[in-house]
Amino acid sequence: PPFEARIDSTQNPQAPQPRAPNPGQPQVRPQESLKLIPGPNLNPLVKPVQTQTFEQRVPVPPTSVAARCGQREVNVEVKQNFLGNGELIRPSDLTLGGCAALDIDHHILRFQSDLHGCSSAIRMTEEDLIYSFSLLYYPAPIDNTFIFKTNPTEVVIECHYQRRLYVSSGAMMPTWKPFVTSTLAEQKLHFSVRLMTEDWQSQRSSSAYLLSDVINIEAAVDLGHHVPLRVFVDSCVATVSPDPNSQPRYPFINNHGCLSDTEVTGAKSYFMPRRREDKLHFQLRAFRFHNNQRNSVSYEPSSHLNAVCASLKYFPTEDMKLYITCNLKATQVSKPIDSQHKACSYLTEARRWVASGGDNKVCS
Repeated sequence: PPFEARIDSTQNPQAPQPRAPNPGQPQVRPQESLKLIPGPNLNPLVKPVQTQTFEQRVPVPPTSVAARCGQREVNVEVKQNFLGNGELIRPSDLTLGGCAALDIDHHILRFQSDLHGCSSAIRMTEEDLIYSFSLLYYPAPIDNTFIFKTNPTEVVIECHYQRRLYVSSGAMMPTWKPFVTSTLAEQKLHFSVRLMTEDWQSQRSSSAYLLSDVINIEAAVDLGHHVPLRVFVDSCVATVSPDPNSQPRYPFINNHGCLSDTEVTGAKSYFMPRRREDKLHFQLRAFRFHNNQRNSVSYEPSSHLNAVCASLKYFPTEDMKLYITCNLKATQVSKPIDSQHKACSYLTEARRWVASGGDNKVCS
């Protein structure tokens, strides 16, 4: 609020001095005056601040690339409107890891490459095998100028393949079936199939395998009070259903004991030298069928003349299963090994079959 100030008239030392009053004239006293001086404004007006609305826009990537990962190759389709701006790119400016497009149809470029082709990169995680490809866009200058209207672009394409297989290490005891000995006495045998540790000393506790891992399998017959017996794996077949006759199927032990996986796939799968006649060890490389990303393996009991079939299961998931059905049989140790009772493996280096015990001629 304004405040009052008393102003007294005083002589200015620099002003000219008034003349001395005349004694004959009446004296006039100077009048005092008041003046209001405004004080500070404690409530100034504030101008409103005008704010500009701002909306952040997230760029939406164009859906111009589609990829399909197969078992052996990758197929990529790219719209010629690659950048999503309505401008068609030149096909020569776009490559898949340096590989040109196979063809172009309706403004769509098509690429195809093997998993190991077109400068692909591979890496592994605990769960997946990953193949990476780079879709490279390097624009050329416009016509004969040095002008570019777009920037180089790279799109990474990844194909993931699961690496794990799961195997149940629990041995299953098959159903009984009469086995007639040479003395015509009917006896019953206990067969078992177990997953073993690397040193073959105990049953394997883990049920997880990676592709190409070695699966140690033990086939055994319980002697009990029987005469000494020698066990054989007569046949094994892998299928995607419990029916061993269903398709697709992969018989990797056939011809009464020939382990043919090495001859067919080149993997090192073979029967081990026998330590005991009532047990037979063999190694199998973990595998899966061509159209399956995930697999499990299951040995199911079945019947065979004068033989007992064992079963063993191992599961990776419930939605995908790979069944392996094996027939086991046993003979007396005193009976010589022949073409109907053998355990043969294929040696890639020697290109011939060898027997795990007995003469190699039984494998021919």
